[in-house]
Amino acid sequence: MLDIVSDAAPTTSFALSYSRLPVPNHGFDLIEAIEPDAKLIHLLDTHSLYDDLAHSGALIFRGFADTLEDFSELVTRHSARVTFDPARKTATRTTAEINAGRYAMGLHRENGNLPFNPDLQWFFCLKPANSGSQTTMCDGSRILFEMSSATRRAFESRNIRYARRLPWTNVRRFLSVELGVPEDVIDDSHLQHVNDHVEGQTYRRIDDHLIASEFVTSAITTSVFSGRKAFCNSLLGPSINYEPPRITWADGEEIEFRIWDEVRDLTERYTYDIDWQTGDVVIIDNSRVMHGRRHLDDPSRRIFGAQSYRKGAL
Repeated sequence: MLDIVSDAAPTTSFALSYSRLPVPNHGFDLIEAIEPDAKLIHLLDTHSLYDDLAHSGALIFRGFADTLEDFSELVTRHSARVTFDPARKTATRTTAEINAGRYAMGLHRENGNLPFNPDLQWFFCLKPANSGSQTTMCDGSRILFEMSSATRRAFESRNIRYARRLPWTNVRRFLSVELGVPEDVIDDSHLQHVNDHVEGQTYRRIDDHLIASEFVTSAITTSVFSGRKAFCNSLLGPSINYEPPRITWADGEEIEFRIWDEVRDLTERYTYDIDWQTGDVVIIDNSRVMHGRRHLDDPSRRIFGAQSYRKGAL
């Protein structure tokens, strides 16, 4: 079992290899290697990882010597199943390079406007940007706590709806991965299967190339690791590879401007920017912590991501 503690008060000789500090004002944990050749792939165990995520919501591992292949194996070892964003091209058996244009990406829950939401979001930095281009994180538990009582009551009493059109090729690939069915056999019966079994999801075929999707869900989640409530959703984005969804209350009524303004102001106040370093690994509780990206100032940066379901969840 990996016992990562502060080097100021080590409890074992093994713990001398690491230092651990909370990110000020945000609560995420920054865990730095002291020994330059240490690898997470050899040290991290699933039970400790899940406990740490329950406590902190997101973990930043820095100074470890893991390669991209090590990272891919790390995802596999600590997941029941890996999934993919159907709009991205895979790089390894579990990862895809993040390539979503140069514009800033709003805070979001990965797949938050889709019927299947992974428990874990993983990132690996192969090459950091020379300037800017930070990945952002925001703890939805903190946002829910700081939210005005009127806005919190609104989200507690009303669901939200994401409505948009999606390319059939992407929907087919997405359902192939999530349902465990070969992509070439996915057809309209699988759309109906999801409609019947996923609460709030409605797929409707428009033509041979487009699918209309409506997903009704709460903006407030319950962390699968801590059991705490969180404001974790995709109200603020992104839609880099897809048609932007129309986001309303579940009945189609527009969400009030005062609510949009409060959500934007509050999340920006409590957003943490990750200034990437080579070899950084970031692991996020996708049911609690939203992530995004600042404007991409340096397109030569190389960040890889993965999404997966926790062990014991399926």
